[in-house]
Amino acid sequence: MNPSQGLITSLNAIREASVSEGTIYHQYLPIVDDNTDIAAFGTPILNNTPVMNEFMNRLVNRIVYTSFENKYFNNPLQILEGDRIPLGYAGQEIYVNPAKGRQYDVNDFAGLLVKYEADVKVQYTSVNMDLQYPVTVSRHKLKQAFVSWDSLDNFVMELSNSLYNGAYIDEFRFTKGLVSSAYASNQVQVRTISAISSEATAKTFVQTARELFLNMQLPSTEYNAWAKVGGYGKDILTYSRPEDIVFLIRNDVRAYLDVNVLAEAFNMSKADLLGRIIPVDNFDQYDDNGTKIFDGSAIIGFIGDSSWFRIKRQDMYLDEFYNANNRTWQYYLNLTKMYNYSLFANGVVLATSAPSVDIVSMKFTDTAGLSVEADDTIELHIETTPFPANATITYSSGTVAKATVAAKEGNNKIAVVTGKAAGTSVITATAGNVTATYTITVTGE
Repeated sequence: MNPSQGLITSLNAIREASVSEGTIYHQYLPIVDDNTDIAAFGTPILNNTPVMNEFMNRLVNRIVYTSFENKYFNNPLQILEGDRIPLGYAGQEIYVNPAKGRQYDVNDFAGLLVKYEADVKVQYTSVNMDLQYPVTVSRHKLKQAFVSWDSLDNFVMELSNSLYNGAYIDEFRFTKGLVSSAYASNQVQVRTISAISSEATAKTFVQTARELFLNMQLPSTEYNAWAKVGGYGKDILTYSRPEDIVFLIRNDVRAYLDVNVLAEAFNMSKADLLGRIIPVDNFDQYDDNGTKIFDGSAIIGFIGDSSWFRIKRQDMYLDEFYNANNRTWQYYLNLTKMYNYSLFANGVVLATSAPSVDIVSMKFTDTAGLSVEADDTIELHIETTPFPANATITYSSGTVAKATVAAKEGNNKIAVVTGKAAGTSVITATAGNVTATYTITVTGE
């Protein structure tokens, strides 16, 4: 059997590198062509340790690694990856709110000296993936590879696939984990919908996704999470270009959805739509031992700007050494990346229920000593830690004859206090085992 054209190119590239660098490899190995005998080619490699080491070094570092890179940079998750971060372990994302227009006035000379502050927001990110993918190649395995050209081709492919599959599986896990962790911590906008169990519910899902797809193209504060997590200053306005919007959808949901119907709903070609759909099996999260640490069954999918995924690569390189003790070559693919999500980009999780985040601590943020007149109301505000915590808060008044209290409809982090009679009452907020108090004064009769 003759060597494949790809293998011929690869093996001759190894020899050319030896020639250009003046090493010994090319002195023992011929140029490979369609008629080269595998045994004649493999014998000088297997019978000469320095030649064998050079062959393995160049094979893995140049050929296998290049093959890995080609697959790596063409996998479907690459559309979510941003620029590299070559230095440091922390970074920052800066967002500047749109400048506010003002009415032109030819007589406004004083405006020349007015300071118009830019509304700048900053989010800090960090490198949080630093993994090694080890592969061991034994001398015996190498000998087996030289049985035929097919065996050698498969040997190269197996090495490349081993590295690629390990990296891709983890990247897939980390990527969908961003959606899971943002949902679990309530740091992303969430739209609750019915579970997909029929064509009817599937159509409702498509209608909701289409509505979001269209609305995200318009400036809005509703689809980013800056205010939701307690970001300082004004809410931010964000919008997305249609070509930047991506969809992560569970495969069991996709089974109900015809791709042509989806493409028509989003007014784009089938090919364009498929380029933006990233199918996932589920949104569960597991630890390194395979134990489920988060049940993501409530999450149906995610729709948002590709820039919501703050994924940046810092390092990707191969280390190797020969272990004479057991006659093996050890190879380590090193991959260091940043996996974060942006508070400045549009992103909505579609789920069958809202997340539940416990309150660790809370406090009333209002100035001490506020008062309310009898038969009037005042609002008191609660700040929780973490800020997006959404556990139910109940309120009680220590002296109901003086004041009553109830949570504001639609926002139980606001207590509405109604004055009853002159005096004071201690307002208590309770969430599980966490409490906060505020003494309110009632004036008048």
